Amino acid sequence: MPYLNAPIHPILRLIYGFFKLTSRAFIGLFFREKVLIGKENLRFDGPAIIVVNHPSTLMDVLTSGIRIHQVMYFLANYSLFKHPVSNWVFTRLYCIPVKRREDVGDGVPRDNSAAFEKSFEHLEKNGVLFIAAEGVSWINRFVRPFKTGAARISFGTEDRNGWEKGVKIVTIGLSYSAPHLFRSRVVVEAGVPLSPLPWKEKWLQDDEKAVDDFTQHIENTVRGLCIDARDEAGEKLLAELETIADGSAPLEPKDDYLRSKKIAQNCLLNEDLKSLSEAYFSKINEIKVTDAGLLAHTHPRATVRALRDGLFLMVGLPLFLAGQVYWFLPCFLPWLLNRQLKLYIGYSSTVKVMAGLITFPLAAWGVFKLAFLLTGQTGYAWAILAALILSGFFIEKYLDVYKRFTEQRRAAKKVSDARELLSKRTAVWHKLEPMLREANQHLAVQ
Repeated sequence: MPYLNAPIHPILRLIYGFFKLTSRAFIGLFFREKVLIGKENLRFDGPAIIVVNHPSTLMDVLTSGIRIHQVMYFLANYSLFKHPVSNWVFTRLYCIPVKRREDVGDGVPRDNSAAFEKSFEHLEKNGVLFIAAEGVSWINRFVRPFKTGAARISFGTEDRNGWEKGVKIVTIGLSYSAPHLFRSRVVVEAGVPLSPLPWKEKWLQDDEKAVDDFTQHIENTVRGLCIDARDEAGEKLLAELETIADGSAPLEPKDDYLRSKKIAQNCLLNEDLKSLSEAYFSKINEIKVTDAGLLAHTHPRATVRALRDGLFLMVGLPLFLAGQVYWFLPCFLPWLLNRQLKLYIGYSSTVKVMAGLITFPLAAWGVFKLAFLLTGQTGYAWAILAALILSGFFIEKYLDVYKRFTEQRRAAKKVSDARELLSKRTAVWHKLEPMLREANQHLAVQ
């Protein structure tokens, strides 16, 4: 497939390719679990608008952009272009400034005619645009109302070209387990591309109504491609129900994500389930234990597991400490920088990744030089560096076991009536499981 794209200077295309390759590497490092659903829907040709939800600021651009074969242009907040330096950088990094209401003063009219004109011209050259349609980024796991830009640009481009340009709306849902945390999970789900053509007649009769209707259709499509908890109360209940489901019937990342979608779509409005969940979690939070700790404490082989985990922690401690010596600074410095900047939490992952682009290569270079100085052999230096890099996976495993071990010990000390707590927990699962089963049957019928 040729993947037609707007003509771009070869040097700029090379720079874009370098950034894309680098982003792919660090996205792979930052997220422990990466799930891509609907990969076939990202293989498209000709003019297209990529529309996503926006839970994680600049990270949304990276997690989506590395999946798209073509070079993308980005509609970005006007505030990013106010400084001469940032204006020069973002303009050359394929960004088109868009003014939001909060970017202009009270009573000052917003004029985005230049942004629309650039977007039209870009699509007419078979270009690809990226739009985070919520307009603002919040870390919550629910979708806010979409802005109308994607619909307006697609209609405008088609109208200028006799409705024969073939603009596509490629919808992508982004779901993060914890977008601000290192080694968390990201799920990218792409939907079947949408066409503005079915709205042509409505556009010709009432363009504003057509824009609103198509925008709502795009929004509903994206909501179906991600975990949408509706609001903060739903988000809290979703997290509780996910904890119960994960502890009762653990699944692989993709299936776990699909189950979370079903919970969000079918279970959050059930008052009985909400009441049961609140009763259980208020109790374990009161005595400061976790659901995982309670399950580990009450497991039939709890003593054997505790001994096994304790032995692993003791035997593995030297290797853990050796790995920590290497990984401490490249991980600590991005964390410290993010803390010192005191930005909105949604920027945390972006700051950490960008800082890691500097700290990780420097750490690798420093260890290689030191190893070569001590051994005098290039081969040994490479082997030592490789071993220390791979030790990161062992550190991850070690911290998982340590967390399980400490949570089990805390539960053993604080839980006085495990039977009562397990009864409350079982009530939640027995209410939740049939609802998920019913949702699966409904999907099978569809």
